[in-house]
Amino acid sequence: MLLKKYKPDIIFLQEIDVYTKRAYNKNQIYTFSKYTGLPYRAMGTNIKYKNGFYGDGLLSRFPIEYSANYLSPTTSPEHEQRGFLCIKVGVGTIKLNLFSLHLSVFEEERVLSSKALLRITSNINKSEGIIIAGDFNVGVKKIGTHRYTYEQKDSFEEYEILKKKFHHLENTESTWFSKDGVGCIDSCFYSNNLKLTKFETIPTQVSDHYPIYMEFVIWITFLGIAPKTLFFL
Repeated sequence: MLLKKYKPDIIFLQEIDVYTKRAYNKNQIYTFSKYTGLPYRAMGTNIKYKNGFYGDGLLSRFPIEYSANYLSPTTSPEHEQRGFLCIKVGVGTIKLNLFSLHLSVFEEERVLSSKALLRITSNINKSEGIIIAGDFNVGVKKIGTHRYTYEQKDSFEEYEILKKKFHHLENTESTWFSKDGVGCIDSCFYSNNLKLTKFETIPTQVSDHYPIYMEFVIWITFLGIAPKTLFFL
């Protein structure tokens, strides 16, 4: 069982339903919180969907001090609204700002979202850590109703924008699989005061996305290290 093996402290969730028919009118973020044993939870509802809501979630072993959901930029009212869910938690004496996101399938909107994330994070104190993780959909192209393919490039503008400020998880393994395409579209960016010590893409049949397990060490200036924090995407 993945949870018993990896024992995450934080879980970033995307495509979460709250009280929708396809989720049997359940609040999935509450269900996942109870199932994982991570008692602190936040939900960012981006759209109304079939008598309920749909969006991103975060589960935490640490108390949530603050949460906010930012709607991502769109270029057409016909495009699905996406967003960035942010929470702030305390790990020892260090504050961590965690963003769970699910970006657009349209490249122009993804680029605008990356720029918006830079603006939002510019207001965060430099002593605090930042992790941005989730489904970036980078390289994804829509080719029909509920059909998407993947186009590999040497570089993606959406990523290059965020790399100006953050370290990037350099993962080359595919994390998304469909009948029309396969690609690495789930990723993570993190601030300079965090050190990624381990990551692993985990094959599973639970979803069309593979989760990514990550371990971080939090650096406290030059004095030492805070307790190791484990993350699970």
